[in-house]
Amino acid sequence: MSGRIDRYARQLSPAFVPVAVLIGAATLALSAWWLAADALRGRPSLAAEIGVVRSELWLRDGWSELQTSPEAAEAAFTRALRLSPMDAGAWFGLASATGRFDWLNPTASKALKMSYYTGFNRSDLVTPRLILLAQVDTTRDVELVDLLQRQIRLILTRAPELKGAIGQAYGVASDANRRIIEAEFKDANQSIPE
Repeated sequence: MSGRIDRYARQLSPAFVPVAVLIGAATLALSAWWLAADALRGRPSLAAEIGVVRSELWLRDGWSELQTSPEAAEAAFTRALRLSPMDAGAWFGLASATGRFDWLNPTASKALKMSYYTGFNRSDLVTPRLILLAQVDTTRDVELVDLLQRQIRLILTRAPELKGAIGQAYGVASDANRRIIEAEFKDANQSIPE
């Protein structure tokens, strides 16, 4: 057996061992880099800077910056979307960051729409997204009206356990959106939860 191994070892290219060591070192370095970003999750900005190609770190950074610096949060969400454009949570984050003061801002309404289009049924986003949508001026955007109606119908017909989300959204809704919510409940012969 050892004779065969010696014979095959002699047939290997002289570059095999250095290349194998180089590949092993590169793998080790990449693993260390990946783990370093994970170890810094308590410091989202630093973790995102280190794990520059990881969209979930930029998303976490955006949420951590949202209350103190909407501009920094917008930049982080935008970076997350460049890396993962189908992430409904990142689109929702961008809508939250850009629409905080001005819902006439086209970026905010487009981001909210994209959040719905990329993850309409994401249960973790149903309540916060519905609350945000209820606050938006939908009178100028038929698409947003349609999204509001569809979300309410979906909850009423397929996810009644989420009716509380509609109640919360109704509590903060604009007058136009309250009428939309009331009409959906009337069509379903149900009452709005408080």
